[in-house]
Amino acid sequence: MKLSRHLLLLPGLLLLACNKDDSDDVKPNEVPEVVKTSFATRFTTVTNLEWEKKGDDYEAEFDVNTVDYKALLNPSGTILKYKYDIPTAELPAAVQATITQKYAGMRIDEAEKLFQGTEETTFYQVDLDSNGQDKDVVFSADGQEVTTPAYWD
Repeated sequence: MKLSRHLLLLPGLLLLACNKDDSDDVKPNEVPEVVKTSFATRFTTVTNLEWEKKGDDYEAEFDVNTVDYKALLNPSGTILKYKYDIPTAELPAAVQATITQKYAGMRIDEAEKLFQGTEETTFYQVDLDSNGQDKDVVFSADGQEVTTPAYWD
């Protein structure tokens, strides 16, 4: 009988263990209006919008025409940065050349276009993979590897 009770508890415990950590998730009605208004002004055709709290800031994950996007806004509604997935072929030639030279043997697992600051300076971030080892790297548009901004996961 004791074993039966333990077996009944097992599926519930497994579900809890596999449950995504939603501790940072924010309901849309908890996001300040100024943040939502600024976001909606910049990104007009959004689907699958989800909000998270990152420190004092608000991070939005969403799709635009089936492309994955992410944006970070401060509490006053300023867009600090945003990014979206791009095909590897859309990386600038200078970025591709640097990857070929510095990271020979690694393949590009994911590429994203990143816009930083109010001037929306453009960067490219890539997730490189080789035999199960990942390396996240950020490049300027001219192919220079940079440490600022840091890779934004």
